[in-house]
Amino acid sequence: MVVDKYRLYIDETGDHTYKQLDNPDTQYLGLTGVLFKKSYYDANVQPELEKLKQRIFKYDPDDPPILVRSLIIHHKRWFYVLQDNELNKQWEEGVISFLRNLQGHAWIFSVIIDKKSHLINYPMHTFDPYSYSLSVLLNRVRGFLVKNNGQADVVAEGRGKMEDQQIKAAYCDLRRDGSLYGKTGEYYKQAYPQEELIIKSKDNNIAGLQIADIIAFGQKVQTLISHHKTYARPQSVFSQRLNETVECMVNRYGRYLLE
Repeated sequence: MVVDKYRLYIDETGDHTYKQLDNPDTQYLGLTGVLFKKSYYDANVQPELEKLKQRIFKYDPDDPPILVRSLIIHHKRWFYVLQDNELNKQWEEGVISFLRNLQGHAWIFSVIIDKKSHLINYPMHTFDPYSYSLSVLLNRVRGFLVKNNGQADVVAEGRGKMEDQQIKAAYCDLRRDGSLYGKTGEYYKQAYPQEELIIKSKDNNIAGLQIADIIAFGQKVQTLISHHKTYARPQSVFSQRLNETVECMVNRYGRYLLE
């Protein structure tokens, strides 16, 4: 039987420490994964995203614009041109159209951890929030892969030397020892045959990571709303449009809140 090859791109939003837990921006850590069939991604996603950038921004192939939500909303670096209302409108419509074309070709999974509740509920057995969320995210994606006879490698954005080592170790531990859900390492190896998690920086200009980056905040807020949680900072109109556009790509088991 032929196994379909997928790739999962993961981005985080929020803080992965247990500091400033009364601040909603740091109380909740969100991991959003965007899953693609590798063949479709290679042929379509990266080139189409570059075409969109070339239409809107000053484009140097040796220093291409890297889509980073924080830079975009504050009009930093390549995105200063979005201060022009007409260009900003073209950009937003271009992103919506690009994401709409991914429907049927991309699947979205988000796991959000309420670190404040987790610390209160499990004071003696508090887990590293990123590693814990990763294990839940990969468990949810695994269900999709098994159902669709697929296997995936996993790409996460680099966060720093120590943090990268921790997440690589968490991935290896998951494949070797299994998870808290009573799943064995073999359970995960079937879906994730690659021995190591791939870490890439933003500067690598990887389309999948950039897509995850621009939708991750909205997916975190939407997950909290769906669980009747309040989030102090409201979404922008554009962020809401992004959520509406990708909603049909959110896996039915792919929106989960950990407390």
